[in-house]
Amino acid sequence: MQAGKINISIIFLFFSCIFYAQNAVIQNEIKAKIDVEKVESNITITGTAENMTNITKSASYKLSVIKNNHINNNSSNNSQDGVFTLKPNEKIKLSTTQVNLTSDDEVIVLLLFFNENKEIISKDRMVFGDEKKKTN
Repeated sequence: MQAGKINISIIFLFFSCIFYAQNAVIQNEIKAKIDVEKVESNITITGTAENMTNITKSASYKLSVIKNNHINNNSSNNSQDGVFTLKPNEKIKLSTTQVNLTSDDEVIVLLLFFNENKEIISKDRMVFGDEKKKTN
């Protein structure tokens, strides 16, 4: 009975490692980066792309901003997408948006890059205002 539990645990860990490895995104060609500028209660969010290679690269992107209010349970989702081409070692700004952030809000920003097969090749994520969740 004990050996069966150990075998099941080992199998579970093995498949968990495989699943995690498949979800890991190595940003060795195009780097996704979210730049943020805070001014009072507003944050300006800019999605940037940087070609880490010596050849021209193309990809598509999606910049998503999800805002949740903890008091009134309101939420909003804003997404911007497009296609871009980068020269060797070039860095460009893709999209900019601005969000008002109060103490009751949580804002999740997600920048994803996709290849021609719609597979994720690079990503960046930021969360603002999640301190209330951690203390409750």
